[in-house]
Amino acid sequence: MSSETSEAPGTAVDEELIESVQVPITGRVVLAAMGGGMLGTVAMLPVLVGFPGLLGLFRTEPVTRFAGFAEFFGLEPTVTLGIALFGFGGTVALPLTFLVVGAFLPPEKPRYLRGATFATAFWFGFLPGFWPTAGLLTTAAYVLFSLASHWVYGLTLGYVLTKTAGLPQHEV
Repeated sequence: MSSETSEAPGTAVDEELIESVQVPITGRVVLAAMGGGMLGTVAMLPVLVGFPGLLGLFRTEPVTRFAGFAEFFGLEPTVTLGIALFGFGGTVALPLTFLVVGAFLPPEKPRYLRGATFATAFWFGFLPGFWPTAGLLTTAAYVLFSLASHWVYGLTLGYVLTKTAGLPQHEV
């Protein structure tokens, strides 16, 4: 029995048809991406904040620094504003960016793994922005927890979008 016949009937054919169809960016797709981004943001919090917090490694100063550009608008940078900006980025800005670039990211299959590739790219920007000022153990834990949390975010975003609306494909 070949590997093709051992699959559930229609599975391989259905996946090929779904992947070969152009998925335009519509309001439904945007909402699905934002929903995936919101779920991803919530899912990553235990890994990014929860476990490090339990170990005494989480600090709020980087979150407040993140909100520092609010001074340009006459607002005081606070942890609350930093959290709101972080949530906005994960729910709106990053999912919209993923809609545009996700079609060009590896791997080819399964398509939802492109979310992890996308999140890894953004992790490289997150890393210096929230870098801890503590010792080697804290820094190593920060690198590992932040990467793992970004993978949780990206996998959630990619999976939700792929399963609900499809990952948009673009011709270049």
